[in-house]
Order: sequence, then structure tokens, then C-alpha cells
Amino acid sequence: MRPAIHNFTDLRLTCPTPVRLPNGMPMWVIGNGEDEVCRLTLIMGGGAMHERKSMIAYLTAANVLQGNRQQTPAEIAEALDYHGAWKSSQAHDFCSILSISSLNEHLEKMATLFMNCVTQPSFPADELAVTKQRLASNCATNRQQVKTLASDAMRQLYYGTHHPLARITTPEGIESITLDDVKQFHAEHYNSSNCRAIVSGKVTDRELDIVERTVGAWNCPGAIDDEVEPPIEPQDQMLKVIDKPQAVQSAIYITLRAVPRRHPDYNRLRILIMALGGYFGSRLNQNIREQKGYTYGISAYLAGRKADAFIGINTECATQYTWPIIDEVKKEMLRLHTELIPDVELNIVKQHIMSDLAKTLDTPFTVAEYVNSTLLFGTYPEYFNDQVTTLEQVTAQELRELAQRYLRPELMRIVVAGDAQALNKKQ
Repeated sequence: MRPAIHNFTDLRLTCPTPVRLPNGMPMWVIGNGEDEVCRLTLIMGGGAMHERKSMIAYLTAANVLQGNRQQTPAEIAEALDYHGAWKSSQAHDFCSILSISSLNEHLEKMATLFMNCVTQPSFPADELAVTKQRLASNCATNRQQVKTLASDAMRQLYYGTHHPLARITTPEGIESITLDDVKQFHAEHYNSSNCRAIVSGKVTDRELDIVERTVGAWNCPGAIDDEVEPPIEPQDQMLKVIDKPQAVQSAIYITLRAVPRRHPDYNRLRILIMALGGYFGSRLNQNIREQKGYTYGISAYLAGRKADAFIGINTECATQYTWPIIDEVKKEMLRLHTELIPDVELNIVKQHIMSDLAKTLDTPFTVAEYVNSTLLFGTYPEYFNDQVTTLEQVTAQELRELAQRYLRPELMRIVVAGDAQALNKKQ
């Protein structure tokens, strides 16, 4: 017998209020976990926006946890393996995120190891060389792919050639980064004033005491990085073809300027873009993939950042389908201008987004990731609940009005990477 389907009810999140560690650092505690596991996360200033060379922030974050003055990389790896702990690092636009996850019984040892790396990294030269070599090799491989060429060109078209996010990463550029570059980036950005902390999992007074004695004892004040983004200066060109001779496929990248996350239209616009191309049953997929067979998949998404957002549409296809796909994208946008989304389809879209939101409440770690995202994207404590309210209240008429306002084919910036000679024949 087919099981009954029920809608989500009472989907709400109470965002924690930060507390202050002894060194003044703000810390968010999400501690209602059932398993004896904790994760300590530091959101450290210093990201892509602050780089002198592309990928310095990444290389610093990737190597800061490799060694410290007390332990070699081999000793750190052995300690993590023995205690069942694991570390991670990422670099973002305005910050770098470092974390360590540990069984509660080993948290003191692992938090001490972690903070020794953050505050007294040794940056082993051989480890940096290996990371650079791997990164440069991956970069060289990626630069042979049409999707990478299209993505790079679109960032320059959309942001302007002088914007930090428009930098092109090359193998040669990665290899040019020196140990001194990494050490200098760490010295300039990694300090206790420029850091925020999140502790999540099963957090009791014992775990909080450990964090206070490790993270809270880090007293290294310094400059606080600003998070002011340079102005976006899009190029006038609306269509750009990147030649990849003899490429059998083309990559298509389309962007439309949107509104930042705090704008009143943002949450409703996200629903509209989900209907257009944000899930497997979306309009773009049904038309271009299922009915016409032009591509294995096409996606649309709303990329919201602190001061900017854009609608992106990406796909790869055989060269002969490139221009027909772009035509069909325009048709689907214009169809949303004139037709109301049927109730059945709108309900599917709402439930799809609601399912994603529900995953945020699964564990303390998923809630912590949400808190992390509020810091990355400059949202506010009630942002999650506002998304739920919008889903509950939005109408098809509102979405049609948004389509008329934001889904304007004449404003699309389009980059196609592929065999230019073949593309010119088909245009």
C-alpha cells in the first residue's frame, strides 16, 4: 500500500546567540547532540579577497594544520588517526575555515593539537611543495576542460577583469607561491581578533571548559579584515565564445544579475529559480534534457553573496546543440513571464526546498553549518525562519511578477567554450 505523504510542519530554527571567550572571541555553541562527538570550528579572517596572489589563502589554510612547533606532520597524522579525529580546512571569499572533530573523551588533546597548529604553524616546506604540485597538476588538467574555460571567462565578464573574484588561476601562478608568501598571509590574517568560533556536537560544561582553556587562551590581537567587496564592473560584452579547437563538446555559462540575500525579493526568487532549473524535475531539465535530449543535465541556481547575487545557468552539450539550448533557456524564461506555475508543480518545488531546509535541523553539525553560512553570507538570525514563511505564503502570481523583473533574456551574459569554427557554422 502506498504510504501517505505529509507536508512539513513547524519547521523552525532558533539561532544561538554568541558568547564571549576569555580572549573576547565570539563563539556560537550548538550543543544538543546525543553522540559523544564534538567539532571545533574557527572562522578566520583572510580569504580570496585579501590575496596578493591567487590561491594563497587556500594554500595557507591547507597547510596550517600540517605541522606545529611541537609536532611533525607525521606525528600529527598519527595522533589524529590514533584518537579517531579528523581535520579540515577551506578558503572562502573573506575568510578561511578550519575545524577539528573529535570524540569528547579526546577533545582536550585534539583541541590543544589544533590550536598549536593554528597559532604556531611550522609550515613544513616539503608539505607545501606537495600541496602546490597536486594543486598545479589539477589546475593544468582542469584548464583543458571547456567548463573551466567558460567559468573563468564568465567571472571576468561578470565581475570585471580587475575584481579579485575574476582572477584566473594557472599552474604557473600556483608554483610561484613561496613559503614566505604563506607565512606572511598567516601573520597578517591569523589572529585572535580576526577569528570567530563555533563548537557543536554534544557540548557540556566539560567541553566548554576545554574550549575556553585552548581557544579562549589564544591572546594574539591584531588587525580585523574588512569585508567590503570591490565594486563589480561588468564588461559590456554580452556574448563571448572561447575557442577550444577540436573540442567535441561546448560548455555554456549564463548569468543574470540578481539581488543580495537580504533583499525582500531574494527568498521568493530562489523558489522561482528552483522551478526553472534547480532540481531534476525542473523546467529546463524536462525540456532540454528529457524532451529534446540536448544534454545530460542543465542546472539553474541563485548564487547569493554578501553584497551581490546572480542567477547562473550551466550545462555541457554536443557542439551542434549549443545555440538551440540557449534558445530554449530564453523560451523557458519567457514562459514564466506569461504563465502561472500550476499548483501541483509549485507544491513540488516548495516541498523540495523545504526538504533541504529540514536537513539543516538534522544534527548539531548541520545547524552549525547553517550558523557558519550566516557569517559567510551576512544573513541574520531569523533568515532560516523567513525562508520557511516565504515558502508557506508565496503565490504563483508573485513568482510570475519576479520572472518578469529578473528573468530577462536580453540581460543575459553568455559564455560558450568550445570549437569556435564549429560553433560559428551552427550559429
